[in-house]
Amino acid sequence: MLNDTTLLLDLDGVSVARVERPVDGRHRVHLVTADEAARACPACGVFATRVKGSAVTRPRDLPYGESGLEFRWHKRRWWCREAGCPRRSLTEQIPQILPVPG
Repeated sequence: MLNDTTLLLDLDGVSVARVERPVDGRHRVHLVTADEAARACPACGVFATRVKGSAVTRPRDLPYGESGLEFRWHKRRWWCREAGCPRRSLTEQIPQILPVPG
């Protein structure tokens, strides 16, 4: 999936929703998921169809320029409705941004 975010950040699967400039002078970039595959359950692979809620994460390992950027990824949480799946819910994820171990 090629979009302007991919070209700018070498990051596929998300899009820039907006950019802010807080008083500290850095740029805060708000990302949203742009790849439908991000809602596939990591346990069973079935695509979720029912939204559970939302979450905002702060990916920290995405370097950009000398001063860097502060990222906020606005994701959806989904219910996995596959009867045999051990997971009940999942949060959108893409291969280029690894989840933070919890």
